Amino acid sequence: MAQNGTIKELVEKLKSLSKTEYYQIKIIPNITPEIFDSKLGGLPYWTPDKKYPVNSNGEQLILLAQINFDREKVDLPLPTNGMLQFFITNDDMLGMNDEDQTEQNNFRVVYHENINYKITKEEIEKLNIVTSNEKADEDFAITKECKISLERGVDYIKLGDIQFEKFLKIAYKEVFKKEPSKENIYFNVLNDDERNRLDQELEINKSNHKMLGYSYFTQEDPRYDEKYRTYDTLLLQIDSEGKYVKWGGVGIGNFFIPKKSLLKKDFSNVLYNWDST
Repeated sequence: MAQNGTIKELVEKLKSLSKTEYYQIKIIPNITPEIFDSKLGGLPYWTPDKKYPVNSNGEQLILLAQINFDREKVDLPLPTNGMLQFFITNDDMLGMNDEDQTEQNNFRVVYHENINYKITKEEIEKLNIVTSNEKADEDFAITKECKISLERGVDYIKLGDIQFEKFLKIAYKEVFKKEPSKENIYFNVLNDDERNRLDQELEINKSNHKMLGYSYFTQEDPRYDEKYRTYDTLLLQIDSEGKYVKWGGVGIGNFFIPKKSLLKKDFSNVLYNWDST
């Protein structure tokens, strides 16, 4: 590596180039969430006039997460009002279709533009909705229902995100004042020690429960597949965490959406992915 540059400088350049606003999702322990709260798992907000989402076998989908934008302070491109919900199937793939990860048969993203605050928990319970609480001893992703909140923050590019190499190439040229000698700089230009130092610097203060920002994977970003390239915005990411969430072994789940669809509040076109070590 050129002597007039350092890994520290490379990291700082990567951060300055990729800096973007996101919303960190924080788990609030020891509080039982209500039906209108932003939360992971549990009994979802729902109204009897709407058909509850089911999978391809006619079985009820289970709430993974819901965000009440009436109560969360966010800006565009996220909705600034209403309730956004994410449902998945309790099967071996947790609702993901390997062949078409946008097919909302075994998962569903539902948006309620207006929330009916007059409905009661008892009215929703009469709908006999299956919840994560009933599946906590099985292999469902949410192992304990919990309240969550959104906190505005600044995010930086992560290893594995499809945009990483693009930012790394620009940062390398600016820091070392030359073109990299090979493609795929991370593996073919940086040595083992430099990669380790870069990894450590980029992992500091990472948050893997989030909306917007950059994605993280234990395997590979599905958007390397050309057919998924338009899913440029991280809509939701939920990581494995302690007693609350577990994707497979120790994995992570992501939902992506084209930014233009998000701005239109059109959640019919979403890419769902999860992977695990």
